[in-house]
Amino acid sequence: MSSPGSSSPRFRRPASLFPSTAEAIPGDPDPSTSTDLAHDSAQALLDGVFHSSDPEVVERVLRLAAQDGLSDLAALWSGSPASTLPGALWRLYVLHTWVQHSGEDVVHRYRAGSRTIPGLRYLSGFAEPPDVQQVQRTMDDILRGAFTGDLALALTRAGAVATIVAHGTAQLADEDPGPQRTRQAERLLSTGEELAMAGRHAEAGRLD
Repeated sequence: MSSPGSSSPRFRRPASLFPSTAEAIPGDPDPSTSTDLAHDSAQALLDGVFHSSDPEVVERVLRLAAQDGLSDLAALWSGSPASTLPGALWRLYVLHTWVQHSGEDVVHRYRAGSRTIPGLRYLSGFAEPPDVQQVQRTMDDILRGAFTGDLALALTRAGAVATIVAHGTAQLADEDPGPQRTRQAERLLSTGEELAMAGRHAEAGRLD
């Protein structure tokens, strides 16, 4: 990413990482019912895993999006703000799914971003730029930690990963200008900021 005084495009703040996923879900349920269902389902999932001693339950939740696709989660959670539990979990699952499906691309962007903001590497979990297997395992650990350990820390770490990848995407856009990379950088930065905010809300006990 270029210095503040450069002519590089400034990040905007879009609503979500992949809005087309949510737009593909047909129909508009009653807003109040949808909100209640989003919160109740997210809390039930979190509580159910947290209080379970069965490791298979944890692994099923970890692979929830991979097995059933993001569309089911989108129907429940994608309309929720990042400051809510369903909204935070939705962003976490989308980021996790993208890393699992596009590991090489993510690592390429991460390495470029880690040169720009190296301090966030430690928060994300990497002292050195990772390889594909490392970044995928780390996102597994982050998602697992959201359900079995410290939710605030998991969201904060995910926010750091998204922010580093956003800056790397912007750096690559500077080297090879194009509207697609710029838009991706903007959306990734928005997601990183939203996850970091959700982590702060969780730490304060205000992630409803």
